[in-house]
Amino acid sequence: MRITKTVLFILAIFLYAACSDQQPKSLTVMTWNIWHGGLHGDKIVEFEQDTANTANVLKVLLQESPDILFMQETYCCGMDIAKDAGYSFSWRGSSNLSIHSRYPIIDTIEIFRPFNSHAVIIDVDGTSILFVNLWLHYLPDYFQDIKTLSPDSLIQGEGKSRLQEITAIMNCVDSLEKHLKLPVIIGGDFNSGSHLDWIESTKESHYGKVVEWPVSKLMKARGYTDSFREIHPDPKLTMDGTWGFLSDDIISDRIDFIYYKGSKLSTSHSKIVMDDPLGGFFNSDHRAILSIFSY
Repeated sequence: MRITKTVLFILAIFLYAACSDQQPKSLTVMTWNIWHGGLHGDKIVEFEQDTANTANVLKVLLQESPDILFMQETYCCGMDIAKDAGYSFSWRGSSNLSIHSRYPIIDTIEIFRPFNSHAVIIDVDGTSILFVNLWLHYLPDYFQDIKTLSPDSLIQGEGKSRLQEITAIMNCVDSLEKHLKLPVIIGGDFNSGSHLDWIESTKESHYGKVVEWPVSKLMKARGYTDSFREIHPDPKLTMDGTWGFLSDDIISDRIDFIYYKGSKLSTSHSKIVMDDPLGGFFNSDHRAILSIFSY
């Protein structure tokens, strides 16, 4: 049988297209507590609130350009900031929480309490993914307590609020994941440290303490991967935190996280967003976490 050059050329095009379709795609996800709707100024003006300061949040978003944004403390101005940043699809679960996407939001889901958590399903180039945004209670404030309390006392304190909240939230999420059979990405302000950070090799930076923080342990037990720590497995090399950096008398710790679960997802890059944007300043008391996923 004789095969012409034209037929071979057409076959080559189809083979190339098939291989191209199999190449992994990337998705950039960011979680950020913008601090009272992005109103705060810098330390020089004692963090005075002014709507003009929201321009700095916008500059960070334009600079980092995440595909999906988990926003906490949305409040007065977060929705307008996201709109100005070019997000075509947004869902506000409460005054506190909102999710913004460059891809269509095809469903919204109420879980637990709206102020603490909400979920959406997003069609990411034909792949449906469940996204969960959350905020856990800021009390007890362990940034002060940790100076004097024992690890056991700190863990016990978590059980009174944050551990109860994350357990209720994850019970809902696990049920959804089992029913929908979708990959899951969870981001938010957990207001709690990680047992992956507070280890023997880092205790000199943690008041001499090793703490098995129960919220992060629950996330691991439920099968979720800490995307930042997956890329940066040695916490000694990444001691920058996402909160506490504005105060001189407390440590800076990583309390904001992006977790994921799903065999088709993997983290290719992750960082803490902390630099001042061009022509502005970083005006939140929380640094952001940005992770890039392959799927």
